[in-house]
Amino acid sequence: MSPSHPDIARSLLHALLDRFEQPNRQQVARVRLSEREYPAYYSHEDAAPRHDTNAALERLAHEGVVVLRWHQWEEGNWLAAVDLRPEGAPTLYRLLTRAPRATQEDALRTLLSAQTPLPGWHAAFLAWAISEIDTHRAAPPLDREDLATSADLLRALAGVATLEAPTLERTLSVRLFSNSKRLSGLRGKLLRVLRRHDPDAPLYGDDDDALLRAHQLDRAPEYVPLAGSLSLNLPTSAAPLDLAPFWPSVALPAPLLRTAQVADLRARVVITVENLTSFSELCAIRPPDVFAIYTGGFASPTVIGLVRAITQADPAVILWHWGDLDAGGLRILAHLRANLGAVGALAMDAETFDAFAAAAQPLTVADRASLRELQKHAALHDCVGLIDRLLAADAKLEQEAVPAAVALVSPHSPDPFREKEGVPREESPRSSDSRRD
Repeated sequence: MSPSHPDIARSLLHALLDRFEQPNRQQVARVRLSEREYPAYYSHEDAAPRHDTNAALERLAHEGVVVLRWHQWEEGNWLAAVDLRPEGAPTLYRLLTRAPRATQEDALRTLLSAQTPLPGWHAAFLAWAISEIDTHRAAPPLDREDLATSADLLRALAGVATLEAPTLERTLSVRLFSNSKRLSGLRGKLLRVLRRHDPDAPLYGDDDDALLRAHQLDRAPEYVPLAGSLSLNLPTSAAPLDLAPFWPSVALPAPLLRTAQVADLRARVVITVENLTSFSELCAIRPPDVFAIYTGGFASPTVIGLVRAITQADPAVILWHWGDLDAGGLRILAHLRANLGAVGALAMDAETFDAFAAAAQPLTVADRASLRELQKHAALHDCVGLIDRLLAADAKLEQEAVPAAVALVSPHSPDPFREKEGVPREESPRSSDSRRD
């Protein structure tokens, strides 16, 4: 093959081998040339690519590797198609330094067989991948033509599946590959596996960071902003850590919160807040009997664990969530309910939307599709009125459009901040189920 312009010829020959390797192929392996697939071959300004391609393929035809099909009256000038002779396939494999598909599949199957399946999504992915390869199908994001990357991906998947505590991406990357940046290069493939094989992945919508955080993988150290009267027993301190003096709020590191025990909660309402601006506004006017936690979107395993510890210490505490009036905010609420049981929706209703609709933004096509999907979500049965209103208005509302003072005294939700006549505190039930983060 002429080295002067091998690109078109090589592309044609790779395509021939792709067709030759198709399972249960009964027809001749043939590639037809078209201007859309091979524009350089059809260039009216530079005939060299066509001439070089023709010359390279004519040599292979002379060797009995391929059969050339020319346009009528254009032999030696314009190719219509190229056929691969079955006996010529070994020559093409050598020429292209390409391993036969069966060899690639065997090598990838060997990689998979060496893995130890871990319960849940990891075992499900490995079983699926082996099944795909056994039926001669691709198993993305594994790549049989790039075994080195596939091996790294399998190592990364096993590493994430074994995480039991929050771990920084670069820390795990060094641990697995002795390279702090390798894992970031595999991030997209890792997410693809989780989205397809982790049954809890839909809870996080399109929030990649939240999905990875649910599997204990963080890009940066996590600090959780908190505000209110809570005392924590720490394994490193004899005296409880009282958060009440830290006004308006304080951020504690996730490792500390995961080892702490609730000593005392002097609040009867806990509000999780999606966005930082709204959390800050709430902290500035927070009533003494309210404890606030910033989630930054989906609540992390650390936040879920802290709220569980609070409800175990005081089962009568009331949980509320305040977030965006859109599909993302509703998914965050559903995620909290899936993990914590009874969580009220604070200022997340049709009336609040109408009151601040002047600040609303139009829905995208994806927004509308997500809202229609959420209409059927069992955990959001009490939010159907809001969803219907958003769809009817073709709009959504960011949490920041609603002042914290309005959210605290929202007349459209049961008021958690003062006793209601005939509704004692004990009548706010909570699921005691313990669920996976």
